[in-house]
Amino acid sequence: MKRIILLIIWVGFIFYSAFIAPDGSGSYLSDLLTMNEPDPGLLAMFSLLGVWPAVFCILLLRSDQGSVPAWPFVLGSFALGAFSLLPYFILNRKVERANRIPEKVQRLLSSKVLAVILMLLTIVLMVYGLVAREPGVYEKAFLESNFVHVMTIDFAVLTVLSIIALRDRDQVSGLAGILPIIGPLIVTMKKQQTIQEDYDA
Repeated sequence: MKRIILLIIWVGFIFYSAFIAPDGSGSYLSDLLTMNEPDPGLLAMFSLLGVWPAVFCILLLRSDQGSVPAWPFVLGSFALGAFSLLPYFILNRKVERANRIPEKVQRLLSSKVLAVILMLLTIVLMVYGLVAREPGVYEKAFLESNFVHVMTIDFAVLTVLSIIALRDRDQVSGLAGILPIIGPLIVTMKKQQTIQEDYDA
């Protein structure tokens, strides 16, 4: 049932982005790519969508033992966001197999330092976007720009997928994922600390 719902969301997201979302373009994307004085709120959201794939690297690649490899979908998410990750959650099934990810990469992804860096970066971006933004600019862009509209929804879908990943992978309440990026990072840090304490004992 979960896979069917996710399939509907994926197909619906594609259809919505192509045919229902605002069809305006404006200069929002070019301003962000060229750093031509973009609105801080838009810049923060755009940057956070670059942090999300790194978080999914931690969530999905520490233990890539499913029926389909996670790494192609995670790599694709750096460019396509939830459009790339949704098919993985639809296709993947739990199986008993060796981890596909090399041990060195597993150690890097389980590093507390990496999680802290991503968390601090997220906090800085969120505060910057909320404090420095020009009132009304993001809202206007959301209503008229296809790019900003889809980017914002993509962020929400990635948040939902992190909740699913926490529940399925880390066997914890998905409620922790309601706090975007920061919540999943806190959970993974706590789990890694627990694993380390068990190992030291």
